[in-house]
Amino acid sequence: MAEPFKCPHCGAHDYVVVLTGCNITGATLHDAYTWSEEAQEYSFGGSLVVESETLENEGGSALCGGCEADVTDAVTAYQASQGDAAEGEA
Repeated sequence: MAEPFKCPHCGAHDYVVVLTGCNITGATLHDAYTWSEEAQEYSFGGSLVVESETLENEGGSALCGGCEADVTDAVTAYQASQGDAAEGEA
C-alpha cells in the first residue's frame, strides 16, 4: 500500500498541480460561476480541464492544499519514490 504525500511545511496530504503553457485537444472544461448578492453579478471562478484527448505543457508547479506552499520538489521526490516502490512490487 502506498504512503500518502506529506507536505514538508505543514504535514497536509493534499496538493494541487498547476500546469502552464498548455496545448489541449478534445477537452471537456468545467467553468465555475458564483453569484454575488453584494455585487449583484456573477464572478468567473476559472476553468478546470475535466478530461482531454491530449495535453502538452511547458511546465508546472505543485502547491500544498493546506498551507499553499510551493511543494514542487517534494511532490516530484514523492512521485519518484512511489514509482520505485511500485517497481519493487512487480
